Amino acid sequence: MKRRSFIKSAAAATAFSAAPFNILRAGPSPNSKLNIACIGVGGRGSAVAGGMAGSDNIVALCDVHETWHKKAIAGQKALHSVKLWKDYRVMFDKIGNEIDAVMVATPDHARFAIAMAALQSGKHVYAEKPLCHTIKEIRLLTEEAAKHPKLATQMGNQGHSSESAAQINDWVRAGVIGPVREVVAFSKKNYWTDTPIVKGSAVPDGLDWNLYQNRAGEVPFSESYMNREWIRYRHFSGSVGDMGGHTLDAGFYALDLGAPISVRAEVNTPATSWSMPRSGVIAWEFPARGEKPPVTMKYYLGTDIEFPRPRHLDPDQKMIGAGSFLVGEKGSIQAGSHSQGAKLIPKTLHEATSKVTETAFRCAAQGHSANWTMACKGEDTPMSSFDYAGPLSEIVVLGNIALTNPGRTLNWDSKKLKITNDEAANQSLFLHRLDPRDDLNWY
Repeated sequence: MKRRSFIKSAAAATAFSAAPFNILRAGPSPNSKLNIACIGVGGRGSAVAGGMAGSDNIVALCDVHETWHKKAIAGQKALHSVKLWKDYRVMFDKIGNEIDAVMVATPDHARFAIAMAALQSGKHVYAEKPLCHTIKEIRLLTEEAAKHPKLATQMGNQGHSSESAAQINDWVRAGVIGPVREVVAFSKKNYWTDTPIVKGSAVPDGLDWNLYQNRAGEVPFSESYMNREWIRYRHFSGSVGDMGGHTLDAGFYALDLGAPISVRAEVNTPATSWSMPRSGVIAWEFPARGEKPPVTMKYYLGTDIEFPRPRHLDPDQKMIGAGSFLVGEKGSIQAGSHSQGAKLIPKTLHEATSKVTETAFRCAAQGHSANWTMACKGEDTPMSSFDYAGPLSEIVVLGNIALTNPGRTLNWDSKKLKITNDEAANQSLFLHRLDPRDDLNWY
């Protein structure tokens, strides 16, 4: 039986068996637990899965590298008795009717296909940031999620669910800092390397290299990619997404920025053929939105560049190492790397501002993953659902395109997913998969 036929049959069968929450007509019962499958549990995913195990049932774990996975969950006792699958497609086919929701924390390049397969199987989906490796994948995933309004989706930019993020929105809407035309973000955390990819490596025991590559173009195995080092290589990841999904979120959210019309990056040292630049400054230009003025968003990324001191920062206030500033005519809002610790600057503005009316939505949950699990049960609204996280992830990945095509203003047509004035940049790996292995039925 073909996989898609199996999924349809399984979906029909659940009407007469233990149905997932998303198709229960009456909805979940109070205090009920989700059955969650966690995919990509050899690093960050093990911690997320361990946290979710505290409130819900982890019914399956899936990772292509069994040895790495076992080390990662050594300290997660709640996960020790959960069966490990290597191929998520087999897992869905065998026990799909036992799974309500899926958490995906694989490397960037594999998230798209897995999340698509989960949505098409009728599962709620939580995926780490950025949503996907390419803009085309992000758009397809966002469009797929829109076809399933009863499924709760969430991207793992944890600060988005915080009280601090809501406070930033309240201040902007109340006009406390005046019209905002500039957002400046900073992060020294950049997984750069100039070390060439090691050739001739033997595939370690417990790793299925074919499954690891998913739909990414096939490349020889290298030990260079192991132990989370994949994040340094553009075939599997990009440098903007790791922190950009956090640091750019405050401005993107509060100002309702939408799609940019252009992006440009300046770098000190060009990228190698296998990695990203060591550092760079990315500038996105966003058009006016109704009465809101155009906005320039800049992101200073890396360790060997100087972070400019933002306007409105008091002389005695230390510069932050990571975070962002929403710069208005009357003052600025400073936020930490995950939108935390929001404050008004200068101090005189903070002292003169009384409490504003709370207008931004606050989730019921205490925490980002809990917000998602509660949303799956119909008890909350997901804060960073794919209709929001998709456009945010698109600008993040657009930043990767700019960093690998520096010194040129790239005009962006969001509707056509095309850079209209630079054909070389338009052929970027970060825009669309150049050689996807879609014949292997990943979704």
